[in-house]
Amino acid sequence: MALSLKAAVAASSQALGEPSEIVGGESATTAPRFELFHAANSICSQKVRTVLAHKRIPYVSHQMNIFTGETYLPDHVRLRMLGCGALGLPLVSGHSGSTSVAGGGCDPAVVPTLVDWETGRVLVDSRRICDMLDQVGDPAERLRPPGLDAGIDSELAVIDDLPNYQMLAGRPPGEDRRPAHRRGSNGVDFARQKVKRCDDYLARSEGDETLTLAYRAKRAKELDAAERLFSPTAMQDAYARVGAACRALDETLSARRTRWLFSDRPSMADLFWGLELIRIKNMAAASIWEDAGLHGVQAFLEQAEQLPSIRAAVLDWPGAIY
Repeated sequence: MALSLKAAVAASSQALGEPSEIVGGESATTAPRFELFHAANSICSQKVRTVLAHKRIPYVSHQMNIFTGETYLPDHVRLRMLGCGALGLPLVSGHSGSTSVAGGGCDPAVVPTLVDWETGRVLVDSRRICDMLDQVGDPAERLRPPGLDAGIDSELAVIDDLPNYQMLAGRPPGEDRRPAHRRGSNGVDFARQKVKRCDDYLARSEGDETLTLAYRAKRAKELDAAERLFSPTAMQDAYARVGAACRALDETLSARRTRWLFSDRPSMADLFWGLELIRIKNMAAASIWEDAGLHGVQAFLEQAEQLPSIRAAVLDWPGAIY
């Protein structure tokens, strides 16, 4: 197993054609325990990078380009399939609009992908990755401390179900205020490009059972997205769900008696809400809380933007804001 994993990681790294680098390893005296395959602008990758930064955990970084299709490279797909197999969930068959693995199944052609050399595991679900990383280091610095974990998990469930994919790729209701390079995209063409990419890889992978299963699953997911997720009605529903989540967050913030949601120290819920609000703002959709007068949400966003971990992993990370 160890040799197989070593070969899979090496092949995936070599396929990228770019040198890896150690992040947060200034004080490291040995090779880092973790290797992370990720993308600058991937919200799930941002969550993992933020937790790694917050916990001050060094790692080997393999950065991938989503827009050129590097997450579809066969060697990376093979590596992820090791993680999907260990996850115990089926491969994706449709698209929920969110990034939740629990609700949609394991996607073999996305990031993040974390390799844990200490345990010999490949982890492919950002939520589970972050929960595992939270067990590393000083127990007093847990992002899900005992006694607060139920409330934190309730917020994380809301965040996990937000329609990030629809808001990224689909045309928003009303005026399209997205960045110029995203404006005009209706989501359908975006998803169908992914379907075509799967078709191309399927043609090249004939006879390879692992890759065939993977690309068929990914194709089914993106075809479902193209057919269901980007109609005007679906997009209105997506934005309404985000609006409802922001109103609920504002109410929670108004009732708190601590600096952050659950204590005077930021939790995983604070980090993830901060990242989601930054993403929504980046999609020029801050009017969701601004027009509704959700001043608590705006103040929370400004506070989260000052966190060193969020600055290091997202705001100051090249290509994370686009």
